[in-house]
Amino acid sequence: MVALFGGLWLFFSAWIFGAYGNAVAWNFWIVGALLFVFSLLRMNRPAATGLSWMNSALGVWTFVSPWVCRFSGNTGLMLSSLFVGLIVFCAALAGANSDRMSHDRTSTV
Repeated sequence: MVALFGGLWLFFSAWIFGAYGNAVAWNFWIVGALLFVFSLLRMNRPAATGLSWMNSALGVWTFVSPWVCRFSGNTGLMLSSLFVGLIVFCAALAGANSDRMSHDRTSTV
């Protein structure tokens, strides 16, 4: 659920911070849409941990993208990218691991 809202925020933050006229906006639109779609699919398929791993990879990309795509000069976009990247990464990682742990059946006989 956290990644779902993170994807929405990332998608719309290109307009909010005025980046809709350049290539950085495409990064935000594509990654935001992927986060949103993967999160929706993950909510409908709880056993599909691969989707959580994809969201965690997108979280890492979102975190490092200000330096890779060279938009670290835009404070709003950079902070948005850093916070969404960190939060999505942590939430997706926790979701992938909690699902694995909930299916781990060890008997205590």
